[in-house]
Amino acid sequence: MASGGYLDKLAAEYGIHFVAPARRIDGRNQSKARGTCQALLKKHGPGHLRLVFGLINTPVNRGNWSSHVLSAVSWLVLNKPELVEHPAFVSQFDLLRLDEMLERAKDINPSAPTITLAVLLAHELDVSVSAILPGKVA
Repeated sequence: MASGGYLDKLAAEYGIHFVAPARRIDGRNQSKARGTCQALLKKHGPGHLRLVFGLINTPVNRGNWSSHVLSAVSWLVLNKPELVEHPAFVSQFDLLRLDEMLERAKDINPSAPTITLAVLLAHELDVSVSAILPGKVA
C-alpha cells in the first residue's frame, strides 16, 4: 500500500512533485519530503496524508511542503481531533501563514522546529477558533 509509486500518485493529486534532496526547489509544487510523506502514509494511511496535503494546499500556503510543516500539520490532525472537527477549523487554518510560522518556530527553538511549529499551530487555532464560535476547544 505504501509504495513509492502510490505516494507519487497521491501527491500528484495535490500537484506535488518530489525532487532529490540535493536538488534545489524551484517551484511551489516541489518537495524534498518524500521520506516524511512515505512515513506518514505508512503509519497513518492515505486518508490522513490527503488531509494533511489538503490543509497545506491553499493559495497562501501551497509550497510549504517541507518535512517540518508536513509533520507539524500531521501532529495537529492526530493530536487535536476536537479542534480539527470544529466547524471553524478549516476557515481559520486557511488564514495561517505556514512559512511565517515555521520561521517563528525556528527562531523560538532552532533545535526542534517541528514540534515548536505544531505547538504554535495548535495555540493559534485554539485561540482563533474559540473566538469565532465560543466553546471549549482545547
